[in-house]
Parts: sequence; structure tokens; C-alpha cells
Amino acid sequence: MKSLSIASTLKFALSATLAMALSVTPVSANDWGNRNDHDDTAAVLGLLLGIATLGVLLSGQEDRKDDNYKPRRPHKRVHKVPKHLQLPAHCLKKYKTQQGKQRFFAPKCLKRNFSHASDLPRACKDTIVARNKNGTYVARKIYRQGCLNNHGYRTKTTY
Repeated sequence: MKSLSIASTLKFALSATLAMALSVTPVSANDWGNRNDHDDTAAVLGLLLGIATLGVLLSGQEDRKDDNYKPRRPHKRVHKVPKHLQLPAHCLKKYKTQQGKQRFFAPKCLKRNFSHASDLPRACKDTIVARNKNGTYVARKIYRQGCLNNHGYRTKTTY
């Protein structure tokens, strides 16, 4: 069963009070001229009107609190990768291949900027056919990013 919040309970109570006040009003209007206790009826109606006004004000504040509520995001775990497994991101180059633009690690860049380049798995080294600056297709030696990721290597990113 769904639990009711204070605001919804208060709205229900105010609705019931307002319904009762509206149902009593025609009866008291008929007896208005015959009775001498006009002050009592006016006091009761004033009290009901005051309670209704207070309820509307309180429910308006409750609604504003709900609008500002932001759910907490789950904390992302950051796994620390040892330095000898962090590949420099600027060595991840785009090549125009026959299958479209693809990204691979350039071996020369890794050799210059990654001290453990000689330890990279040979299974990840490959040769592709890619366009050079002149637009002709030539053979290029590369390291496949997915293969290196499967062997525990990650691209080093700076934030």
C-alpha cells in the first residue's frame, strides 16, 4: 500500500472541510433570517476559510520543495590503472581506411612517448591499408585499441 505524504493528507483534509462548508452553506443561508446567532455562523465560516487558506499556503510550499529535488547519482568507481598500463591518448590516431575512419595507436608515437612500448603484446600489432596525405593507400603498422584494452592497457586521459 502506498503511504501518504503530509501534503497529500493535508489536501485531503482541506477538500473534506471545503466540501462540508459548501454543503452547510445553503442550510445556514435558509435559516439566516430566523436565527440570532449570525456571529457564530460567521465565525465558523471564517475559521473554515482561514484553515483552507493556511492549507493552500502549506501545500504550495511542499510543492516547491518537490520541484527542487534532485536525485543523487550513484558514485562511479574509478579503477586506478598502473602507470605501465596507461597509454598516451595523443598516440591514438585516426586513419582513413577502406572501411572508413578508424582509430589505432601509432607505434612510432608509442615508442617515443610510452616507456613500456617494448612490452606491448605482439598479438595487438597489425598492418592496415590507409590513405596517406597524398590520398594514396599505403601499408601502416598499428596497434589495435580493443586488443590492448583486452590485455589490460587503458588510454590515459587528463581531466
